[in-house]
Amino acid sequence: MTSSDILIISPLLCKNITAQTTEEISKSNLYNFFTTTIQSNDIEIQIDDKIFYYYIEESKIYEIYIVNVSNKYIHTQASIFQYYYKENSTNSIDLFITNEYFSIYKNSKLYFFKENKNYEIEDIKSFVKHKYKLQINNIYIINQKQIEKYQNEFINKNKEYISYLKPKQSKWSLYYIIYLFVLLVGLVTYESYLKPMQQSKHTVKKEIKYTSNKDILYDIIKLCNIYNIQIEKLNYNTNKYELQIVSSNKKNIDKFITYYKNNIKIKNIYKNDKQYILEFDIAN
Repeated sequence: MTSSDILIISPLLCKNITAQTTEEISKSNLYNFFTTTIQSNDIEIQIDDKIFYYYIEESKIYEIYIVNVSNKYIHTQASIFQYYYKENSTNSIDLFITNEYFSIYKNSKLYFFKENKNYEIEDIKSFVKHKYKLQINNIYIINQKQIEKYQNEFINKNKEYISYLKPKQSKWSLYYIIYLFVLLVGLVTYESYLKPMQQSKHTVKKEIKYTSNKDILYDIIKLCNIYNIQIEKLNYNTNKYELQIVSSNKKNIDKFITYYKNNIKIKNIYKNDKQYILEFDIAN
């Protein structure tokens, strides 16, 4: 492989998800965590997708990126600013701002990047400080000529490419997709059946038996969509899913609890303004 084999992609081509965790996730669990997080954000994973990430240790946040390209070797344009430092590496937090995106570098290496939607510099600084617990030391405004300069240098000298995850192909995946489809149809049917039943006092009991916490999570995501329940937080910590859901209708929260009472461990339930909030873990 040579530097000319590496495709440099625009950060705007990357779908980006921010995931808050309580600790860094072991590498053996990263794939399941990423795919679950991506699908819970209603993003369908394609076979040519490449998933890469950055972990911000100060805030315990994962910035997850998904890009759909067929090239084997890729890098993002956000990485080219490493050539700003050349031989002079620094122990600082640096902000590089372009018209399309901004990049955060820590100790002369790319830490993460985000789309720039015409934000003011002070707004970006405040966002980075409060969201990621990072204090920016230096700010660099990058114009198009500088981008071209750093990109040419990157193309000529760089021989590394992004390490990424690829969607797994297996019979299990096909079976799981079929399962989810059947499950969704079943839930829609269940909702249609439940409405007339609300006028009576009959109880509908859940018959599905789950084989893993991931199965329960997918079921929860689908049911939340049906009942217009918002998933506010979804964390993965030590083989356990931690969730917070919100609804303006208390009856929807009550239905949810009844439906999953044998599969979740409730930590807290309360009302905030006009919202009803439920915090729970998916039980092992």
